[in-house]
Amino acid sequence: MSDAIPQYLKIRQYVFGLIANAKAGGGSLKVNTEAEFCGIFGVSRITVRKALSQLVDEGFLVRKQSLGTFIRPEIVEEYNMHIGKKLAIGVICGDGMITFLPDYYTISLGKIFERLNESGCFVRLIYFNGNAEQEAGQLSKGKLDGIIWLTPGRKSIPTQRIFKSCNIPLVSVFPSFISDEFDCVATDYYKSGYMVAKYLLGRGHRKIIYINNNPPDVEAKKKAGSMAAFAECGVEWNDQLWHCSTRSFTKTQIQSILNDSGDFSAVNCHTLYTDYLKQQLADRKDVQIISNICRESVAVSEGMPGILLPVAQAGSIAAGMLLEKIKQADPPDKVRQLFLDRTIIEPDTYKLWRALPATQKTGNSGVTGDW
Repeated sequence: MSDAIPQYLKIRQYVFGLIANAKAGGGSLKVNTEAEFCGIFGVSRITVRKALSQLVDEGFLVRKQSLGTFIRPEIVEEYNMHIGKKLAIGVICGDGMITFLPDYYTISLGKIFERLNESGCFVRLIYFNGNAEQEAGQLSKGKLDGIIWLTPGRKSIPTQRIFKSCNIPLVSVFPSFISDEFDCVATDYYKSGYMVAKYLLGRGHRKIIYINNNPPDVEAKKKAGSMAAFAECGVEWNDQLWHCSTRSFTKTQIQSILNDSGDFSAVNCHTLYTDYLKQQLADRKDVQIISNICRESVAVSEGMPGILLPVAQAGSIAAGMLLEKIKQADPPDKVRQLFLDRTIIEPDTYKLWRALPATQKTGNSGVTGDW
Protein backbone atom coordinates (compact mmCIF):
# COMPACT_ATOMS: atom_id res chain seq x y z
CA MET A 1 0.00 0.00 0.00
CA SER A 2 1.03 3.65 0.13
CA ASP A 3 3.21 3.12 3.23
CA ALA A 4 5.41 0.80 1.15
CA ILE A 5 6.84 3.83 -0.69
CA PRO A 6 9.56 5.73 1.24
CA GLN A 7 8.56 9.28 2.14
CA TYR A 8 11.49 10.85 0.30
CA LEU A 9 10.26 9.19 -2.92
CA LYS A 10 6.81 10.70 -2.39
CA ILE A 11 8.44 14.13 -2.16
CA ARG A 12 10.37 13.35 -5.33
CA GLN A 13 7.14 12.43 -7.10
CA TYR A 14 5.55 15.65 -5.88
CA VAL A 15 8.40 17.73 -7.34
CA PHE A 16 8.12 15.93 -10.67
CA GLY A 17 4.49 16.96 -10.64
CA LEU A 18 5.53 20.59 -10.17
CA ILE A 19 7.96 20.26 -13.07
CA ALA A 20 5.27 18.77 -15.32
CA ASN A 21 2.84 21.59 -14.49
CA ALA A 22 5.37 24.39 -14.88
CA LYS A 23 5.19 26.36 -18.08
CA ALA A 24 8.37 27.59 -19.73
CA GLY A 25 8.74 31.32 -19.11
CA GLY A 26 5.59 31.50 -17.01
CA GLY A 27 5.70 32.57 -13.37
CA SER A 28 7.94 31.53 -10.52
CA LEU A 29 9.64 28.15 -10.61
CA LYS A 30 10.19 28.12 -6.86
CA VAL A 31 9.28 24.89 -5.08
CA ASN A 32 7.94 24.50 -1.55
CA THR A 33 10.11 25.35 1.43
CA GLU A 34 11.51 22.61 3.64
CA ALA A 35 9.01 23.55 6.35
CA GLU A 36 6.12 23.29 3.88
CA PHE A 37 7.26 19.86 2.71
CA CYS A 38 7.48 18.74 6.34
CA GLY A 39 3.88 19.85 6.86
CA ILE A 40 2.54 18.27 3.66
CA PHE A 41 4.12 14.86 4.16
CA GLY A 42 4.55 14.79 7.94
CA VAL A 43 8.27 14.07 7.75
CA SER A 44 11.47 15.49 9.22
CA ARG A 45 13.71 18.08 7.57
CA ILE A 46 16.34 15.37 7.12
CA THR A 47 13.96 13.41 4.86
CA VAL A 48 13.06 16.54 2.90
CA ARG A 49 16.71 17.50 2.42
CA LYS A 50 17.51 13.98 1.22
CA ALA A 51 14.88 14.20 -1.52
CA LEU A 52 15.71 17.76 -2.59
CA SER A 53 19.48 17.20 -2.49
CA GLN A 54 19.10 14.22 -4.79
CA LEU A 55 17.09 16.31 -7.27
CA VAL A 56 19.69 19.10 -7.09
CA ASP A 57 22.50 16.61 -7.77
CA GLU A 58 20.58 15.26 -10.75
CA GLY A 59 20.13 18.74 -12.19
CA PHE A 60 16.37 19.11 -11.78
CA LEU A 61 16.55 21.76 -9.06
CA VAL A 62 18.91 24.57 -8.10
CA ARG A 63 19.37 26.23 -4.70
CA LYS A 64 19.68 30.04 -4.59
CA GLN A 65 21.19 31.61 -1.52
CA SER A 66 18.56 33.31 0.69
CA LEU A 67 15.88 32.80 -2.00
CA GLY A 68 15.04 29.10 -1.81
CA THR A 69 15.00 26.11 -4.17
CA PHE A 70 13.91 26.46 -7.80
CA ILE A 71 13.22 24.25 -10.81
CA ARG A 72 15.86 24.80 -13.48
CA PRO A 73 14.21 26.68 -16.41
CA GLU A 74 15.99 24.51 -18.98
CA ILE A 75 14.45 21.41 -17.38
CA VAL A 76 10.96 22.86 -17.83
CA GLU A 77 11.65 23.71 -21.46
CA GLU A 78 13.07 20.26 -22.14
CA TYR A 79 10.16 18.59 -20.36
CA ASN A 80 7.58 20.61 -22.30
CA MET A 81 9.30 19.80 -25.59
CA HIS A 82 9.52 16.13 -24.68
CA ILE A 83 5.82 15.61 -24.10
CA GLY A 84 4.30 18.55 -25.96
CA LYS A 85 3.41 16.59 -29.08
CA LYS A 86 2.76 13.24 -27.42
CA LEU A 87 -0.42 11.71 -26.10
CA ALA A 88 -0.27 11.33 -22.32
CA ILE A 89 -1.65 7.95 -21.25
CA GLY A 90 -2.03 7.03 -17.59
CA VAL A 91 -1.96 3.41 -16.41
CA ILE A 92 -3.56 2.32 -13.12
CA CYS A 93 -3.13 -1.15 -11.61
CA GLY A 94 -5.71 -2.72 -9.30
CA ASP A 95 -6.83 -0.27 -6.62
CA GLY A 96 -4.15 2.22 -7.64
CA MET A 97 -2.01 1.39 -4.59
CA ILE A 98 -0.16 -1.72 -5.74
CA THR A 99 3.61 -1.59 -5.24
CA PHE A 100 4.54 -5.15 -6.24
CA LEU A 101 3.31 -6.50 -9.56
CA PRO A 102 2.86 -10.26 -10.20
CA ASP A 103 2.95 -11.90 -13.63
CA TYR A 104 -0.56 -10.81 -14.48
CA TYR A 105 0.30 -7.12 -14.33
CA THR A 106 3.87 -7.19 -15.64
CA ILE A 107 2.87 -9.14 -18.75
CA SER A 108 -0.09 -6.84 -19.42
CA LEU A 109 2.01 -3.73 -18.81
CA GLY A 110 4.68 -4.98 -21.18
CA LYS A 111 2.21 -5.30 -24.05
CA ILE A 112 0.54 -1.99 -23.18
CA PHE A 113 3.91 -0.21 -23.20
CA GLU A 114 4.86 -1.80 -26.52
CA ARG A 115 1.59 -0.75 -28.17
CA LEU A 116 1.70 2.80 -26.82
CA ASN A 117 5.41 3.15 -27.56
CA GLU A 118 4.72 2.30 -31.20
CA SER A 119 2.32 5.26 -31.27
CA GLY A 120 4.80 7.63 -29.63
CA CYS A 121 2.80 8.07 -26.42
CA PHE A 122 3.99 9.41 -23.09
CA VAL A 123 3.24 6.59 -20.63
CA ARG A 124 3.13 6.91 -16.87
CA LEU A 125 1.90 4.90 -13.91
CA ILE A 126 -0.67 6.50 -11.62
CA TYR A 127 -0.32 5.69 -7.94
CA PHE A 128 -2.94 6.93 -5.50
CA ASN A 129 -1.20 7.91 -2.26
CA GLY A 130 -4.39 8.69 -0.40
CA ASN A 131 -8.02 9.29 -1.37
CA ALA A 132 -8.44 7.87 -4.88
CA GLU A 133 -11.53 9.92 -5.74
CA GLN A 134 -9.97 13.16 -4.54
CA GLU A 135 -6.76 12.56 -6.47
CA ALA A 136 -8.71 11.55 -9.57
CA GLY A 137 -10.40 14.95 -9.41
CA GLN A 138 -6.98 16.61 -9.30
CA LEU A 139 -5.73 14.54 -12.21
CA SER A 140 -8.84 15.40 -14.22
CA LYS A 141 -8.12 19.13 -13.90
CA GLY A 142 -4.88 18.56 -15.77
CA LYS A 143 -6.51 16.63 -18.62
CA LEU A 144 -4.88 13.33 -19.38
CA ASP A 145 -5.45 12.08 -22.92
CA GLY A 146 -6.58 8.67 -21.74
CA ILE A 147 -6.33 6.00 -19.06
CA ILE A 148 -5.90 2.22 -19.07
CA TRP A 149 -6.99 0.57 -15.81
CA LEU A 150 -5.91 -3.01 -15.13
CA THR A 151 -8.39 -5.06 -13.08
CA PRO A 152 -10.43 -2.31 -11.42
CA GLY A 153 -12.81 -3.48 -8.70
CA ARG A 154 -16.29 -2.28 -7.86
CA LYS A 155 -14.85 0.20 -5.36
CA SER A 156 -13.17 2.00 -8.27
CA ILE A 157 -16.48 2.86 -9.98
CA PRO A 158 -16.77 6.36 -8.34
CA THR A 159 -13.19 7.13 -9.39
CA GLN A 160 -13.84 5.98 -12.94
CA ARG A 161 -16.94 8.14 -13.08
CA ILE A 162 -14.83 11.19 -12.21
CA PHE A 163 -12.59 10.55 -15.20
CA LYS A 164 -15.61 9.89 -17.40
CA SER A 165 -17.31 13.14 -16.29
CA CYS A 166 -14.19 15.02 -17.40
CA ASN A 167 -14.33 13.34 -20.84
CA ILE A 168 -11.10 11.43 -20.31
CA PRO A 169 -11.30 8.21 -22.38
CA LEU A 170 -10.79 5.13 -20.19
CA VAL A 171 -10.51 1.44 -21.06
CA SER A 172 -10.38 -1.29 -18.40
CA VAL A 173 -8.65 -4.64 -18.78
CA PHE A 174 -10.27 -7.72 -17.21
CA PRO A 175 -12.31 -5.87 -14.58
CA SER A 176 -13.78 -7.90 -11.74
CA PHE A 177 -17.13 -6.37 -12.71
CA ILE A 178 -18.71 -6.01 -16.14
CA SER A 179 -20.69 -2.84 -16.75
CA ASP A 180 -21.95 -1.15 -19.89
CA GLU A 181 -21.06 2.12 -18.21
CA PHE A 182 -17.36 1.72 -19.03
CA ASP A 183 -15.39 0.39 -21.98
CA CYS A 184 -13.44 -2.76 -21.18
CA VAL A 185 -11.58 -5.70 -22.67
CA ALA A 186 -13.05 -8.67 -20.83
CA THR A 187 -13.44 -12.41 -21.09
CA ASP A 188 -16.72 -14.26 -21.50
CA TYR A 189 -15.67 -17.04 -19.13
CA TYR A 190 -18.28 -19.52 -20.37
CA LYS A 191 -17.08 -18.97 -23.92
CA SER A 192 -13.47 -19.14 -22.76
CA GLY A 193 -13.99 -22.58 -21.20
CA TYR A 194 -15.93 -23.78 -24.23
CA MET A 195 -13.41 -22.55 -26.80
CA VAL A 196 -10.33 -23.95 -25.06
CA ALA A 197 -11.96 -27.33 -24.48
CA LYS A 198 -13.24 -27.44 -28.08
CA TYR A 199 -9.77 -26.54 -29.33
CA LEU A 200 -8.09 -29.32 -27.32
CA LEU A 201 -10.76 -31.89 -28.17
CA GLY A 202 -10.47 -30.97 -31.82
CA ARG A 203 -6.77 -31.81 -31.66
CA GLY A 204 -7.55 -35.30 -30.45
CA HIS A 205 -7.04 -34.84 -26.72
CA ARG A 206 -9.41 -36.88 -24.59
CA LYS A 207 -7.93 -36.69 -21.09
CA ILE A 208 -7.45 -33.06 -20.10
CA ILE A 209 -6.33 -31.81 -16.68
CA TYR A 210 -7.69 -28.44 -15.53
CA ILE A 211 -5.61 -26.53 -12.94
CA ASN A 212 -7.19 -23.14 -12.22
CA ASN A 213 -7.18 -20.49 -9.53
CA ASN A 214 -10.09 -18.10 -9.97
CA PRO A 215 -13.09 -16.82 -8.00
CA PRO A 216 -15.90 -19.40 -7.69
CA ASP A 217 -18.21 -17.59 -10.11
CA VAL A 218 -15.51 -17.50 -12.79
CA GLU A 219 -14.67 -21.15 -12.27
CA ALA A 220 -18.33 -22.13 -12.53
CA LYS A 221 -18.67 -20.41 -15.91
CA LYS A 222 -15.43 -21.90 -17.24
CA LYS A 223 -16.45 -25.36 -16.10
CA ALA A 224 -19.91 -25.08 -17.63
CA GLY A 225 -18.40 -24.00 -20.96
CA SER A 226 -15.85 -26.82 -20.87
CA MET A 227 -18.51 -29.45 -20.08
CA ALA A 228 -20.66 -28.15 -22.95
CA ALA A 229 -17.77 -28.66 -25.37
CA PHE A 230 -17.22 -32.23 -24.10
CA ALA A 231 -20.91 -33.03 -24.50
CA GLU A 232 -20.98 -31.57 -28.00
CA CYS A 233 -18.02 -33.73 -29.01
CA GLY A 234 -19.48 -36.84 -27.39
CA VAL A 235 -16.60 -37.18 -24.91
CA GLU A 236 -17.20 -38.26 -21.31
CA TRP A 237 -16.46 -35.54 -18.74
CA ASN A 238 -14.16 -36.60 -15.87
CA ASP A 239 -14.85 -34.31 -12.93
CA GLN A 240 -11.83 -35.67 -11.05
CA LEU A 241 -9.51 -33.93 -13.51
CA TRP A 242 -10.98 -30.49 -12.72
CA HIS A 243 -8.93 -28.77 -9.99
CA CYS A 244 -9.81 -25.27 -8.85
CA SER A 245 -8.85 -22.98 -5.98
CA THR A 246 -9.34 -19.32 -5.11
CA ARG A 247 -5.57 -19.14 -4.52
CA SER A 248 -2.77 -20.24 -6.79
CA PHE A 249 -1.75 -23.87 -6.39
CA THR A 250 1.68 -24.43 -4.89
CA LYS A 251 4.38 -26.36 -6.72
CA THR A 252 3.83 -29.30 -4.37
CA GLN A 253 0.10 -29.32 -5.08
CA ILE A 254 0.70 -29.17 -8.84
CA GLN A 255 3.13 -32.07 -8.61
CA SER A 256 0.58 -34.08 -6.63
CA ILE A 257 -2.14 -33.39 -9.22
CA LEU A 258 0.13 -34.57 -12.04
CA ASN A 259 1.13 -37.71 -10.15
CA ASP A 260 -2.49 -38.65 -9.33
CA SER A 261 -3.80 -38.05 -12.85
CA GLY A 262 -2.04 -40.98 -14.50
CA ASP A 263 -1.85 -40.80 -18.29
CA PHE A 264 -3.12 -37.52 -19.77
CA SER A 265 -2.63 -35.66 -23.04
CA ALA A 266 -3.28 -31.98 -22.25
CA VAL A 267 -3.26 -29.46 -19.40
CA ASN A 268 -5.35 -26.29 -19.27
CA CYS A 269 -3.91 -24.13 -16.49
CA HIS A 270 -4.44 -20.74 -14.90
CA THR A 271 -1.73 -20.59 -12.26
CA LEU A 272 1.32 -18.53 -11.34
CA TYR A 273 3.50 -21.63 -11.67
CA THR A 274 3.01 -22.26 -15.37
CA ASP A 275 6.76 -22.31 -15.99
CA TYR A 276 7.21 -24.90 -13.26
CA LEU A 277 4.45 -26.99 -14.83
CA LYS A 278 6.20 -26.82 -18.19
CA GLN A 279 9.46 -27.92 -16.60
CA GLN A 280 7.77 -30.93 -15.00
CA LEU A 281 6.33 -31.98 -18.35
CA ALA A 282 9.32 -31.09 -20.50
CA ASP A 283 9.93 -34.72 -21.43
CA ARG A 284 6.25 -35.29 -22.33
CA LYS A 285 6.33 -34.15 -25.93
CA ASP A 286 2.83 -35.58 -26.43
CA VAL A 287 1.27 -33.30 -23.79
CA GLN A 288 -0.07 -29.90 -24.82
CA ILE A 289 -0.15 -27.11 -22.22
CA ILE A 290 -2.46 -24.11 -22.52
CA SER A 291 -2.35 -21.17 -20.13
CA ASN A 292 -4.03 -17.77 -20.25
CA ILE A 293 -1.41 -16.27 -17.93
CA CYS A 294 1.24 -16.29 -20.63
CA ARG A 295 2.79 -14.31 -23.44
CA GLU A 296 1.83 -16.83 -26.08
CA SER A 297 -1.56 -16.32 -27.66
CA VAL A 298 -3.49 -19.57 -28.06
CA ALA A 299 -4.95 -19.66 -31.56
CA VAL A 300 -8.54 -20.31 -30.53
CA SER A 301 -10.04 -16.87 -31.12
CA GLU A 302 -9.77 -13.71 -33.17
CA GLY A 303 -8.64 -11.78 -30.11
CA MET A 304 -11.64 -9.48 -29.87
CA PRO A 305 -13.26 -8.18 -26.68
CA GLY A 306 -15.77 -10.55 -25.13
CA ILE A 307 -14.02 -13.83 -25.94
CA LEU A 308 -10.90 -15.71 -24.85
CA LEU A 309 -8.05 -13.27 -24.38
CA PRO A 310 -4.69 -14.33 -23.01
CA VAL A 311 -3.26 -11.67 -20.71
CA ALA A 312 -0.61 -10.49 -23.15
CA GLN A 313 -3.15 -10.11 -25.92
CA ALA A 314 -5.63 -8.23 -23.74
CA GLY A 315 -3.19 -5.46 -22.81
CA SER A 316 -2.35 -4.76 -26.43
CA ILE A 317 -6.01 -4.74 -27.49
CA ALA A 318 -6.96 -2.36 -24.66
CA ALA A 319 -4.22 0.08 -25.70
CA GLY A 320 -5.41 -0.07 -29.31
CA MET A 321 -9.02 0.55 -28.26
CA LEU A 322 -7.99 3.57 -26.17
CA LEU A 323 -5.94 5.12 -28.97
CA GLU A 324 -8.88 4.75 -31.35
CA LYS A 325 -11.24 6.39 -28.83
CA ILE A 326 -8.82 9.30 -28.43
CA LYS A 327 -8.47 9.64 -32.19
CA GLN A 328 -12.24 9.87 -32.60
CA ALA A 329 -12.84 12.24 -29.69
CA ASP A 330 -9.86 14.57 -29.51
CA PRO A 331 -9.66 17.82 -31.51
CA PRO A 332 -6.16 18.19 -33.00
CA ASP A 333 -5.58 21.60 -31.39
CA LYS A 334 -6.33 20.40 -27.85
CA VAL A 335 -4.11 22.09 -25.29
CA ARG A 336 -2.96 19.67 -22.63
CA GLN A 337 -1.47 20.36 -19.25
CA LEU A 338 -0.48 17.33 -17.24
CA PHE A 339 -1.31 17.31 -13.59
CA LEU A 340 1.20 14.81 -12.24
CA ASP A 341 1.17 15.89 -8.60
CA ARG A 342 1.78 12.95 -6.27
CA THR A 343 1.88 10.33 -9.00
CA ILE A 344 4.75 8.15 -10.10
CA ILE A 345 6.12 9.41 -13.41
CA GLU A 346 9.03 8.70 -15.68
CA PRO A 347 9.89 10.34 -19.04
CA ASP A 348 10.20 7.00 -20.80
CA THR A 349 8.62 4.17 -18.81
CA TYR A 350 8.90 1.72 -21.70
CA LYS A 351 12.69 1.93 -21.80
CA LEU A 352 12.82 1.43 -18.05
CA TRP A 353 10.67 -1.68 -18.39
CA ARG A 354 12.90 -3.00 -21.18
CA ALA A 355 15.94 -2.49 -18.96
CA LEU A 356 14.54 -4.61 -16.12
CA PRO A 357 15.99 -8.10 -15.60
CA ALA A 358 13.86 -10.85 -17.11
CA THR A 359 13.01 -12.19 -13.67
CA GLN A 360 11.45 -8.89 -12.73
CA LYS A 361 9.47 -8.58 -15.93
CA THR A 362 7.90 -11.99 -15.67
CA GLY A 363 8.80 -13.72 -12.44
CA ASN A 364 7.14 -14.20 -9.14
CA SER A 365 9.51 -11.73 -7.48
CA GLY A 366 7.40 -8.91 -8.90
CA VAL A 367 8.28 -5.37 -9.89
CA THR A 368 8.05 -2.52 -7.47
CA GLY A 369 5.73 0.38 -8.21
CA ASP A 370 8.60 2.84 -7.81
CA TRP A 371 10.07 2.38 -11.29
